[in-house]
Amino acid sequence: MSRDELEALVLAHQAELYRYVRYLGAADATAAEDLVQESFLAAFKSENAPAASEPARRAAWLRGIARNLFLQYCRSRRTSPVQVDTQALEAGERFWAEDFLRGSDGFEYIEALRGCMERLEEKPRRALDLFYKQKLSRTDVAAAFQMTENGIKSFLQRVRAALGDCIERRVKTEHGG
Repeated sequence: MSRDELEALVLAHQAELYRYVRYLGAADATAAEDLVQESFLAAFKSENAPAASEPARRAAWLRGIARNLFLQYCRSRRTSPVQVDTQALEAGERFWAEDFLRGSDGFEYIEALRGCMERLEEKPRRALDLFYKQKLSRTDVAAAFQMTENGIKSFLQRVRAALGDCIERRVKTEHGG
């Protein structure tokens, strides 16, 4: 693979591969970025890359490389909170390929999420922001809302469920699914 081919591969698949590695369980953004970089390096060194004219096959091949590197990463960190279940990984790959991508690049889900987030009321949006963007603990988020920890846990579950429903509706409506 030439440098130009590698550059084209990275441009075409980097965002999807990053999302996929995070989906698998790389909770740390830095670790996910490293795994994606290592995936492209392994692809660059490989002599059996699918042809550029087969983008879906190339994407699946890259996900396979990333999945294997993710497993190695988890095994190397014996104290890792991530528990690796190969059946769950296989189910994740099936979901990713069949449901999430649905023959596209998955960006319709991201756009749907943005639209759904814009429609959220202030309280749920603020709770998500504190928990996911600012990475506060559930205890700290509960304190900010003067709720119990179990109360904020239930609240966040309801917000995530509502967002999931909203995303599914938007994707089906906007993309004829």
